[in-house]
Amino acid sequence: MRGAHTRCSLRANPPYRGMNAQQRWNEGGSKGVSAATWLCYAIGMPPPLEPAPRVRVVVLNHNGGERVVRCLDALARTDWPKHALEIVLVDNASTDGSDTRAIAAHPRVVVMRTPENIGFPANNVALRDLRDVAFVALVNNDAYVEPGWLAPLVDALASDSTLGAVNSLVMFANETTPTVNNAGNEVLVNGYGRDRGFGATDLDMYAHDADVFAWCGAAVLLRPGYLADVGLFDERFFLYYEDTDLSWRGRLRGWRYRCIPASRVRHDHAASAVSGSPLQLFYTERNRLLMLAKCAPMSLAASAIVRFPLSTLSYAAHGDLRRAWVHTRAFGSFVCLVPSSLRERRRVRRRRSVDDADVLVLLTNV
Repeated sequence: MRGAHTRCSLRANPPYRGMNAQQRWNEGGSKGVSAATWLCYAIGMPPPLEPAPRVRVVVLNHNGGERVVRCLDALARTDWPKHALEIVLVDNASTDGSDTRAIAAHPRVVVMRTPENIGFPANNVALRDLRDVAFVALVNNDAYVEPGWLAPLVDALASDSTLGAVNSLVMFANETTPTVNNAGNEVLVNGYGRDRGFGATDLDMYAHDADVFAWCGAAVLLRPGYLADVGLFDERFFLYYEDTDLSWRGRLRGWRYRCIPASRVRHDHAASAVSGSPLQLFYTERNRLLMLAKCAPMSLAASAIVRFPLSTLSYAAHGDLRRAWVHTRAFGSFVCLVPSSLRERRRVRRRRSVDDADVLVLLTNV
């Protein structure tokens, strides 16, 4: 991994042996070469190692209990120069004392607070001013990074300027058999989103870097220039689909995303919201419609909106009154947000630099 040293290595670099000073200069290139680099070339040493890029890691917490402390424990073991790593805890109006315990265990962590719980978009608090960082990461408070998780992500973004974000390979934390939780986000041709690779145990299928339609906010490294171009999280979403919405907006501006499996993170899936709960169903169903209304071609958005009441009636007709009621609430909430969504849609559509057809081919067949 790159360090932050400015000295030449004491070990001779074999490619420079046998070269005179002028040849070494030509090999290294004369433009933008520092005096320290020139000295290294002149005496036959490898050039100085570049300083590690400064990275901010944002952990959003709302009543995270002991999980957030474990999350910060893991981040503290990150294999990255400490002076180039800033960890920010955004506390989203916790009431369980988890913020106090996290600060006591990790006093060097920067703390930002929101006056009320505004959901996942509270990450925006730590994303608005990125002038002093090269990259910014998001890590869930119920996710636990491996020590080497960061370097592969930084290398990926640094080597390809068209990438707006890169994802870790997120594994379930408590499975005895290594199992994929997320290898990036997919959007199906019918407009539904899902975790790429969810439940897979054949890790060979996800052993190589792969472009993905969208990134997952559980463990992602973002380019500040991408956020400056596309914007931050839509605060109306609160929970679920906010990362896919931001990804789709970026797709329409020509940005790409990639999953980097050399970066591994373990995740307590649905620790914050129980899978299949009314809370999860409400926000996934409503926010899917919001995302499509903002970003998708009109034909796809209209089809999803028209089908939604029909599926609600179908649930009721088959006796699933609980789900039918959640669907009804979700659709009612969506309808209330249609005017603001249409305004946002006009803004997104005006700024797009990529045709819908080029985005639609990236959707996954059901």
